[in-house]
Amino acid sequence: MADGKNLYETVIVTSAKLGEEGSAALVERFKALIAEHGTVQSVDDWGKRRFAYPIQKQTEGYYTLINFESTPDFTAELDRRYQITDGILRTLIVKRDPRHVMAIEKAKKAQAQKAEEANNIDVEAIAAEAVEAPAQETAE
Repeated sequence: MADGKNLYETVIVTSAKLGEEGSAALVERFKALIAEHGTVQSVDDWGKRRFAYPIQKQTEGYYTLINFESTPDFTAELDRRYQITDGILRTLIVKRDPRHVMAIEKAKKAQAQKAEEANNIDVEAIAAEAVEAPAQETAE
């Protein structure tokens, strides 16, 4: 992580009236803005969801989560741009704890390693069975 930069995540809720393509275009615009001022780490499209209560007389919206790294002053500008953009119903920008991010990455690596070991064991077991099966057939 570079000096003076922090990890953030932002959730954008766009209007269902825009449609899936319009919402994707709006998210792409903000993703490009974030990329200009920092680094986009991941984008997770949660799709169309129903609201718990109406927002601006609408009951559904498209949710998108963007994880990024940038300077602290950029988040204020990003929030300002969110507020003046038509089609955005709600937003949230949260600073992520780097220790938590590292713990998640470590857990993912451990899970991937465990899955890989399970696959290797299965391959070895199948290979052992394949070697034993012809030997049993010839013995009979």
